[in-house]
Amino acid sequence: MTAYDAVVVGAGPAGSAAAAVLASAGRRVVLLEKDRFPRPKVCGEFLSGGARGDLRRLGVLEALETRAERIERGFVHLPGGRSVAFSLPVPGLGISRSHLDSLLARRAAELGAKVRYGERVLSFEGTRGEGFRVRFASSGREEILEARGVVGAWGRWDGLDRGLRRSFLAGRSRFFGWNRDFVGDEDRLAGQVHLFLFSGGYCGLSRVEDGVVNLAGVISEGAWRKLGSGWDAVVAHARRTSGALDRVLAGLREGPVGFLGVGPVFFTAKPPVENGMLMAGDAAGVIDPFSGEGQAAALASGILSAEMLDQGLGGRIPMEAVAPAYALAWKRRFARRFEWGSAFRRLMLSPAAGRLAARLAGERLVRFAMERMGAGRSSSS
Repeated sequence: MTAYDAVVVGAGPAGSAAAAVLASAGRRVVLLEKDRFPRPKVCGEFLSGGARGDLRRLGVLEALETRAERIERGFVHLPGGRSVAFSLPVPGLGISRSHLDSLLARRAAELGAKVRYGERVLSFEGTRGEGFRVRFASSGREEILEARGVVGAWGRWDGLDRGLRRSFLAGRSRFFGWNRDFVGDEDRLAGQVHLFLFSGGYCGLSRVEDGVVNLAGVISEGAWRKLGSGWDAVVAHARRTSGALDRVLAGLREGPVGFLGVGPVFFTAKPPVENGMLMAGDAAGVIDPFSGEGQAAALASGILSAEMLDQGLGGRIPMEAVAPAYALAWKRRFARRFEWGSAFRRLMLSPAAGRLAARLAGERLVRFAMERMGAGRSSSS
């Protein structure tokens, strides 16, 4: 049975960031990922300016900047035709998850983490005072690893959540998400991110590397079930509601990657600690995509989990104090963003309220929302 200082489950931005930080501190860490990279992922594929400090710390900022779309301007398009323009306080980056996740996982490996793809974690078992046993399926057979600490970074939801009986699964407000790529007359979209509100949901559109345009959105479970004809029907519904979206998509053609969908999605904070394991990224809470802060928050929480675990592994705090210390630090850092996200979500999904708010406040409201949701913040820059 192989023993490690830490096992990180999931090689998305949070998991790879956690593994990279632990490895750079000299810890023996293994990163288990159920998929094989590169792989597409449902995501808005937008990194806010607040992620730059963490990307620099991980040693990947320069590589990303040479490939990604630099995004400086934004537009919120309301039902009824009103649009609100705004400038981003710090330029964001448009980059596909296929490229970003592969880059971050490679960086973790370069720093000394052992990265294993195609490994599905099945269960966890805590051992008295000695850490965890992690059981996973590898090439058709089961293996067990021992580790003093575990970082759970497996994303929005997984069978592991059900096995842990996580409380967020009882949530009543559920959404479904999708994205797909477009190509064509994309130069008019250079340096821009667009947010379109429609009945029952919203979607965002921006360029990523190589001029590809990514459209990603969410729709409430109720609206999704009423449409009942797949993602083409959802986009057609959004285009009927939003003339601005219809005009933008009319100048594009569908790219080679078809629709990717995911659901259900729970936009809520989740317990940041489960059975002594540190949850990071979407496994600790899915922040509303309209904030543009999901990936930046994932990186930040992955780094935070690694820093707290490293303190325990290095004897600076007792190992039994790591989980409660991380839970407190996570809540201080992220809890208010989720509270504001819930408030703004109700506003955005109410067309009448959204139109009234835009008429009265316009860009001031957008700026206020960005500030409250954390846009442009960075703990490392």
